[in-house]
Amino acid sequence: MTMPDDGVSILLVDDQPANLIALEAVLERPGVRLVSARSGAEALRHLLKEDFALILLDVQMPGLDGFETAALVRQRPRSHHTPIIFLTAHESTDAQVFRGYAAGAVDYLTKPIVPDVLRSKVGVFVDLFEKTEQVRRQEEEIRTTQEREHHRQLAEAEEKIESARLREEIRLAREVQQRLFPAASLPMPGFDIGGASFPAEATGGDYFDYIPMSDGAVAIVIGDVSGHGFGPALLMAETRAYVRAFMMTRTDVGEIAALVNQALVRDELDDRFTTLIMVRLEPETRTLVYTSAGHSTCYVLNTSGEVTSMMTSTGLPLGILADATFPAAPSIGLKPGDVVLLLTDGIVEAHLADGTLFGVHQTLEVVRKNRERSAHEIVDNLYREVRAFCRDGVQLDDMTAVVVKVEPESA
Repeated sequence: MTMPDDGVSILLVDDQPANLIALEAVLERPGVRLVSARSGAEALRHLLKEDFALILLDVQMPGLDGFETAALVRQRPRSHHTPIIFLTAHESTDAQVFRGYAAGAVDYLTKPIVPDVLRSKVGVFVDLFEKTEQVRRQEEEIRTTQEREHHRQLAEAEEKIESARLREEIRLAREVQQRLFPAASLPMPGFDIGGASFPAEATGGDYFDYIPMSDGAVAIVIGDVSGHGFGPALLMAETRAYVRAFMMTRTDVGEIAALVNQALVRDELDDRFTTLIMVRLEPETRTLVYTSAGHSTCYVLNTSGEVTSMMTSTGLPLGILADATFPAAPSIGLKPGDVVLLLTDGIVEAHLADGTLFGVHQTLEVVRKNRERSAHEIVDNLYREVRAFCRDGVQLDDMTAVVVKVEPESA
């Protein structure tokens, strides 16, 4: 049974209006709502609509008497334990008392009713009901709190499971992507070649590769898919697959770039595009030819650290126009001690909170300072210098670099 919002409800049942008025006058008090019924049938209709803390029920009534009404009240599950006090105008016989208690009575009052006695008896049941209701509400609050805590714990457990699953998926994605990069420096007589890619997130959109060509030359490729994260990482893997597939039957870097571009345009990559520089390195002649699809400028430095060649873009980024061309730049001769630096814009465009860039000048200075080291060490030190420059430690873009050192003829 639940307590109405306006307090405790008591049902008064008597076929005499005067008796009802008298009962209401005696029992009227704050927090108690009195509902009157002039017959057993009317009382039952009230019980269909609401619950009561106590029923005062006249025994002698036309139609349904008090005993019959009480028996029907007890058949209603929600009223099965509602206290009933019988009101009678006659001295009750033992048989009547037995019948009354059998019908569910908790007490008898003989008319005329003594007000103080009535208030006392009704007060006991009202107080009992209020205390019971208070306990019920406390239990409900405890149950609600426990349910909320249970749901919270379930949600936390599910969140932990989902977080662990996501971390595992990210770890696997990163592991798969790292396997797409060259596993070690490229062993090639007369050259020291090393590279590395450092994604801003678990996976990135940068790409580098060393690919032997069918005529004995070696292709060195470095690319940058717009954005970073899972989407660019997938496009990076797709670009790598196209480059390696077309390089199996072609040796012209301009033709290979055009074919990769057409394949990417057909895949309808929405707003995604890829910048890429593809270098064809001739070990015998120590020359290189490149094509650049909208990629950042790359550099050739001599033994004095001076920039002797700037490898600028020769075409649009890949994936924009299907009929775009990517002409190869003129051949560049390499001398012993030269250093070729291929990189993505995440290095030169690394910046502080105030917008100060790491820049091209500082990038080249790091290469000059480390030129006596191995190609792989130059790449690692360049990355460390950039991260040290970004004092807050936040890497906003993927960073990738490949260094080619031309060794002396005797080497």
